Amino acid sequence: MTSGHFGRLMLLIGFAILIGLFSWEAFAQSSSQDLSVIEVHRNIPLADKDPVYKDFYINVGNETNFKKNMVITATRKVSIKDSTGSSTFGEISIPVGYLKVIAVQNRIAVAREYKLISRDDEPMLDQIGIMIGDKIDVAGAFIDNKKASAKTSE
Repeated sequence: MTSGHFGRLMLLIGFAILIGLFSWEAFAQSSSQDLSVIEVHRNIPLADKDPVYKDFYINVGNETNFKKNMVITATRKVSIKDSTGSSTFGEISIPVGYLKVIAVQNRIAVAREYKLISRDDEPMLDQIGIMIGDKIDVAGAFIDNKKASAKTSE
């Protein structure tokens, strides 16, 4: 085998490995897509007694287990750093609150706040309440068929 053939063979093998890595990365991102809050909408009540709603839009991807009245947990990943902020020790996932799914269409679920989790027995959060970017955990989800009461502004 001449050096020219060997060089072409190595170039071809390198190209095949590169294509394989790109394919694997693309497949890994699409298959392990995180369920997360992607948008939050809130109505503006016109009177003090009008109900206040806050809808959380969740990217459910190809997840087919989402159902109306399902109660799910919103969690937030928090990066733990030293006091100088220069060294990161890792991330922890902190439960924020529960959401109740009110609609599911295509790859989107719409949910409303069911209950915020007390900070008494959980780590503190910089921002209280569920927000864009929070991850959704369906482990321990349950169906609540009780009719939700309309929330009013306080």
